[in-house]
Amino acid sequence: MLLAATLGLTPLLQAAPDPSLIPPVMRQWMAVQKDIGSIKVAFQQTRTTPALKQPVTASGRFWRMADGRFRLEIGSPATMILLFDKESVRLKEGTDAPWQSLKADDSRVRVWMKFLSGREMDAESLTNNFTLRVTQQEKDFVTVAMIPRPLLIKKYLKQLDMQIEPGGRRLLGFRVVQGDGSTLLLHFGPPEKLTGDLPQLFQYQ
Repeated sequence: MLLAATLGLTPLLQAAPDPSLIPPVMRQWMAVQKDIGSIKVAFQQTRTTPALKQPVTASGRFWRMADGRFRLEIGSPATMILLFDKESVRLKEGTDAPWQSLKADDSRVRVWMKFLSGREMDAESLTNNFTLRVTQQEKDFVTVAMIPRPLLIKKYLKQLDMQIEPGGRRLLGFRVVQGDGSTLLLHFGPPEKLTGDLPQLFQYQ
């Protein structure tokens, strides 16, 4: 699963966020997210670690509802399923494995909880926890690097990179660079709009 400390951040300051500290393309993307509604997105995941000779890849998909609920699946058929219904977190690791009830800050799901539920992706948390800067600007994408401010976090998390379509229309890629040199890279497909409440997505029995 993912690094325990990744995105395990809390606001360090109480000052109002300074919008100028967030690159324009990222501000545009954040604005789009507020009105995007419920979506389904397919992605390709690639993981590397110093202990692995070759990268490990897997396909995945997630359903994110406008109210913050989400369902995540990795593998086809799914070998990992994570559900969040705004009240509880459920994890299934393996096709025949039992469902587990977890806390939102469990190391196995912390990254996904913050990324998919939108927690700590607001302007105040971003500017308090990260230094943000554009590191690459091409015709089809802009890369924004997020360097963690807290010294303790830097021991575990070196950098996050977000590859955003110009105008903030959608997120193309997301990379986590860990303190030990391990990386997690996600390439996202275009979002598909969802309609209705879709309660079947959050059934775990």
